[in-house]
This record gives sequence, structure tokens and C-alpha cells, in this order.
Amino acid sequence: KETKQLIKQEELKRLHKAQAVQRQLEELEERQRALEIFGVELERELRGESDSSTKDETQMLHEWFELVLEKNKLMRYESQLLIIAQELELEDHQSRLEQKLREKMAIDGKSK
Repeated sequence: KETKQLIKQEELKRLHKAQAVQRQLEELEERQRALEIFGVELERELRGESDSSTKDETQMLHEWFELVLEKNKLMRYESQLLIIAQELELEDHQSRLEQKLREKMAIDGKSK
């Protein structure tokens, strides 16, 4: 009985962690989308296609490189989150296999 309770607690921990990772991935996607929109506008300004170009080219290039750095940082963070999600899936799979093994071991000798 204690084992089942412990298993249930571990499953809940994994579930909460998985939900947190999912929320972070969704927030990350929104931030990436916003950066993409800003990047498109900045690129238009750099090409001279935008009418609202009040910044000098040096400032725009600086913003462009900052944007690229931020996007790379978000991509690394996304990779880390995906690795965590995969680890959670593997832990869940392992837990289910251990549970099946315990059920099989609980069967009496003649039935085996």
C-alpha cells in the first residue's frame, strides 16, 4: 500500500513538472513569435522598405544583432525544455514498466 502511494506521489510530481514545462514552452513560443515580428520590421527598416525609419543604420544593426542573440538564447532554452520533457516521458515509461513487473512478480508460482 505504501508503495502504491509512493508511486502515485511520483506520478503527480512528474505530472506537475510536465505541466510546468508545457506552460514554459507555450510562453517561449509566444516570445519567439513576437521576436519574429519585430525582426521582420527591423529587416524592412534596414533594407529601406519602411517609411518609419527614424533610426540610423548603426543603431538598427545593433538591434538586429541583439535580436539574433535573444532568438538563439530562446532556442537553447527550448532545447533544454524539450530534453526535460523527454526525460519525464522516459521516467513515466520506466514507472509503468516497474509496475507491470511488480504485478507479474505478485502472481503465485503455479500461475507463472
